[in-house]
Amino acid sequence: MIAATVAWAAGEALMRQPSASDRLARAVWTLGIALALVHVVLAFQLVYAWDHEAAVVATVRQTADRFGQGWRGGIYVNYVFLAIWLADVCWWWLAPASRASRSPRLEAARFALFVFMFFNGAVVFAAGIGRLIGIASVSVALLAPLVRRQRLVST
Repeated sequence: MIAATVAWAAGEALMRQPSASDRLARAVWTLGIALALVHVVLAFQLVYAWDHEAAVVATVRQTADRFGQGWRGGIYVNYVFLAIWLADVCWWWLAPASRASRSPRLEAARFALFVFMFFNGAVVFAAGIGRLIGIASVSVALLAPLVRRQRLVST
């Protein structure tokens, strides 16, 4: 999931840079969801032997380890997140002008959700080098809109 996290942060940064190629930003964004989905498939194949209940139990245990209480819905939140990301990728490929002109509130909500999910997945629930990369990735994603605003103000 480290590679998906880096691709997410790079995609967030690229889509906010006026000088960046839309094609490159879209490709990196697509790579991010592809890597995230590969991560899920590999986890189910190699760790959970395609046993969904085992994945739910492991997610509950990990949540309880971090917060003192588990919740069976956590894995479903991850599924919804992946579905939203995949829908966004499809929207970008199928109707880029529509996606580019979407409501700023919708984009802000999407961005907040992604930051929340990646902060939890790549910082709170990560360890070692994965956590360090997660902190760097979340920082890049959070700073990207500020750098763009600063650049626009400076010109």
